Amino acid sequence: MKGFFSILRFIFRHPLSRGRSTDAILHFFKWQLGASLNRNRVIVDWVNNSKFITQKGETGLTGNLYCGLMEFEDMSFLLHFINSSDEFYDIGANVGAYTILASSVRRCKSYAFEPLPETYDRLVDQIKINRIEELVSTKNFGVGAKSEILEFTNSLDCMNKVNLDPSNKNVTKVPVITLDETFHPSNKSIVKIDVEGFEKFVLEGGKDFFKNENVQALIVELNGSGSEFGVPDSELDAVIREFGFFAVSYNPFDRSLQKIDGFNNVGNTIYVKNLITASERCQSSEKFIVHSAGDISL
Repeated sequence: MKGFFSILRFIFRHPLSRGRSTDAILHFFKWQLGASLNRNRVIVDWVNNSKFITQKGETGLTGNLYCGLMEFEDMSFLLHFINSSDEFYDIGANVGAYTILASSVRRCKSYAFEPLPETYDRLVDQIKINRIEELVSTKNFGVGAKSEILEFTNSLDCMNKVNLDPSNKNVTKVPVITLDETFHPSNKSIVKIDVEGFEKFVLEGGKDFFKNENVQALIVELNGSGSEFGVPDSELDAVIREFGFFAVSYNPFDRSLQKIDGFNNVGNTIYVKNLITASERCQSSEKFIVHSAGDISL
């Protein structure tokens, strides 16, 4: 019940629910009822011509159904920052929400990394329904500090991660690669990392990659989950800054970027290397329409 009311608060307080909170809440209840009666997967019209496939319990996507853009500032920044000549690296893609935005809406080349086979299959389905196979290179492996085989948990839905519990047998062994061994970006690039505490190891295996001047922006989750791997958020923030990034806040309504001290300890933090360049990109970007939020244009 506590989780139920948390979802309602999230919907009510979401920026894209302003002026339409009643409709958003009613849409939530309608979805819950329909999903209980019909457990088939449904196709949702999302942003511009993009779509996603979802079903009851798929928490990585249903928030976008309720509120339009589940991670409002971060998803809006991606859509305003990126263009068709760029590359997007989605590390810990899950079922590919950010990849859909980058490649279906903005038509850029994406590399989507998802280690767990079952989740990877759902990612591929999202790519197919959006007909962006020629734009997205999907990778069924993890990203880390070195090439190796690691165990990943299976039972945590969109929060599955590298397993540290030797007694946990519900795991999948997955090959892991490094960014430096595989990628040398020659186009302007933005990276999203969501690997449930394993972020520092992704960075360790990509020192040259992240120093590359073409890697201009980074969206990364800093929520304390790195402590399980012995990495406090402050250490991860320091490593990112050593690559030349600094943290910013983003207002999607007026497309303004503001440099901030520290980082967000709830949700994602956006980092850029050049505030002027990033601001110009966001200000000059074409608008997009969020259909799942009542056709709101941003």
